Amino acid sequence: MPTQVDLIPEDAPFEAEQREWLNGLIAALAGWEGSLGGGDQGGGEAKESFPWHDPAMEMDERMELAEGKPHERQLMAAMAQLDCGQCGYLCKTYAEAIAFEGEDLNRCVPGAKETERKLKELVAEHDAANSGSGEEEKPKPEPKPKKKAPLGTRDNPYMAKLKSSTPLNAEGSTKDTRHVVIDLGDSGIEYQAGDSMGIYPENDPRTVDAILADIDASGGEKVKAPDGENKLLRQVLLKDVDITKPSDEVVSVLAESATDADEAEDLRMLAERGVEEGQTLLEIVRVYPSARPKVQAMVDALGPLQPRLYSIASSSRVYPNEIHTTVAVVKTAVYGRGYKGVASTFLAKRLSRHGEVPLYIQPSQEFRVCADPDHPAIMIGPGTGIAPFMAFLQEREARGDAGRNWVFFGNPESAKDHIYKDQLEKWRHGGLISRLTLAFSRDQQDKVYVQDRMREQAREFWAWLEAGAVIYICGDAERMAKDVDTALHDIVAEQGRLSEAEARRYVETLSSEHRYLRDVY
Repeated sequence: MPTQVDLIPEDAPFEAEQREWLNGLIAALAGWEGSLGGGDQGGGEAKESFPWHDPAMEMDERMELAEGKPHERQLMAAMAQLDCGQCGYLCKTYAEAIAFEGEDLNRCVPGAKETERKLKELVAEHDAANSGSGEEEKPKPEPKPKKKAPLGTRDNPYMAKLKSSTPLNAEGSTKDTRHVVIDLGDSGIEYQAGDSMGIYPENDPRTVDAILADIDASGGEKVKAPDGENKLLRQVLLKDVDITKPSDEVVSVLAESATDADEAEDLRMLAERGVEEGQTLLEIVRVYPSARPKVQAMVDALGPLQPRLYSIASSSRVYPNEIHTTVAVVKTAVYGRGYKGVASTFLAKRLSRHGEVPLYIQPSQEFRVCADPDHPAIMIGPGTGIAPFMAFLQEREARGDAGRNWVFFGNPESAKDHIYKDQLEKWRHGGLISRLTLAFSRDQQDKVYVQDRMREQAREFWAWLEAGAVIYICGDAERMAKDVDTALHDIVAEQGRLSEAEARRYVETLSSEHRYLRDVY
């Protein structure tokens, strides 16, 4: 691993990965070896680049760019490239934690099964290559004892209380979006607009009880939990392990325990292919009734229940003792059974008023309101992507910023899904929002999205860019963010009379100047 000069004290109020990132940043600025680029700046070597670090790229394309690179860089290329923080790291530092510290391989939430499988493949190939090299394996360094993390961080969450969960959609909407307010009490936890709130959810108790009934377990059995503690089986299934996205390992364990030969064969194939989206542990144990492993083996094979991140929708200047967020309750029908999102349902519906939720702050590295009070801002956030911009607008209003704000918002139907309508209109009439551009996709026969509105107002959009506007995007990375990015490149090429390559360089310059910032997931 590259040498790095550590200037941030270990007892500073940062998590390990934040401290590493800051050390890297300082090193980069000073030109030391082991900086963010990893190259020897003093020796004249080029700064290391990460060409695969682009969420718009497909896995195969990213892996091709990383071919021949060190093991940790190939691991990085297998990730979702969002630097979203859900794993507790940045993509680069998570890859290094896997390579050098043996970190879990299933933390990349947006990368999902594709990333997890590729990471397992890369680690297996690396281990096989090393074991067959004839070289004596170097002993791994003893892990340093961890100091207790500050309150309100991933490793030491604060037990916050739910203050309210208010529906935002009108009756008859196909969506269920909630404005959730969390009380920080006297915790002293601080946050900034642009940060995210991480929560540790619980699985649906009805689903847990159904699994227990199907495997003929009472839930009172003592098992060793992933954290090494002895707990009751029901509590582990409720709070510690992921039962909605079964790991390949647990499917293999089920296959080994199946007494029916056909079921065992089906389960082995399923373990190789991977479970389908929405295929939960409950569905699998019901489809294969002869597969009944020992409960400890099942618990050991289940992946850990990962925390979820939600963009903060409030400014601490306005709400110093509260965190507001916008939650879309996930609900659908899968395999003939209603399926509800684990975290969204827990936070917005199952958690009672004053109920407690383990919470931490995931600081943003870049997604911040510009310090310049006069800068124009273009905020593009359809659906729950509007959340951080509620915080940004509160922040700019509280600071008295003079800069203009242009907000793009979209949702299916204006009559039912115009969430935060009153507040947005109030800001528009008051002048805080200079332009409010709406895109309700189902209000007309041809669907209209925020990227379509951008193209319709391309000339004005270009004028804002040329005036120094910062573009902020929040929302779905797979579809919306890609479509908006394409629209941005098209506007730059058309309005700036630039070639495709020149437009690409223009947008790259926006990014390098921190004028094109994305909070996508």
